Amino acid sequence: MQCHGRIARAAVMTPSPTPRGLALVCALMLMLATMVIGVAVARGAFVLLAAAHNERDRDLAQAAAEAALRDAEHDIAGTADAPPDRAAHFGPAGAAAFVDGCGRGADDLGLCLARAPPAWQTLDLAAGDNPALVPYGHFTGAVLAVGRGMLPARLPAYVIERIAPPGATAQQGSFYRITAIGFGTRASTRVVLQSLYRLPPPASAPPDDGDGHGHGHTGGDDGANGDGNGDGNGDGNGDDHGNGNHSPTRPPGRQLPAGRIGWRDIANWAELHAHARP
Repeated sequence: MQCHGRIARAAVMTPSPTPRGLALVCALMLMLATMVIGVAVARGAFVLLAAAHNERDRDLAQAAAEAALRDAEHDIAGTADAPPDRAAHFGPAGAAAFVDGCGRGADDLGLCLARAPPAWQTLDLAAGDNPALVPYGHFTGAVLAVGRGMLPARLPAYVIERIAPPGATAQQGSFYRITAIGFGTRASTRVVLQSLYRLPPPASAPPDDGDGHGHGHTGGDDGANGDGNGDGNGDGNGDDHGNGNHSPTRPPGRQLPAGRIGWRDIANWAELHAHARP
């Protein structure tokens, strides 16, 4: 009886090897699942970080391109730092300065003849050594820091085309298409923006009819003498001449604003350039 009791207690106290092996397999499976989840979370975080970096870099490139658009508009409007001949090119008789292939001289740099395909497609705007591009501040004297930290890798640049929109008249002034490129912290990140700019004809003094209201200045639009916008602010009568002589048979026309008329982001410029390149 004693021998049978000892053998029974020994059998109860001896562990079975099967449960120990199963626990090891379960632990390994849990560790593998935890590792897979950790790797997925880390990869997702890195993807989000890269996307945020790319978005921030593109925003920087877009801001630089917008700065170049503004610089080109100041170039057209005329600045004290620009050569005298530069301002003459944007006058009524300055169309000859806009040449095929774009000007590359001291006073006609970046002035391009409107043709098909347009210069902004055929020119390599992203090339750092393109002699037809106008670097930011070249004619206006504006300064933009580049090349370090969170600044653009390169100066933005632009070209200007003189165009003739359908229905445009000489009384409306001259029209220009500006194409600018900006860069992010990496030169490979680039944004191309384009704007349409109207430069009114030179202002002329309106005749004084002695009514005490005055006529403001000529805004360059068809018959707009009140305040340049054709809204009748010259004497408060609301006609398109600003002198109270509005004819009921001639309704006031919609006048184009002076300066920037509109703009767009050319997101597929690289594809258009590759297609137009000879």
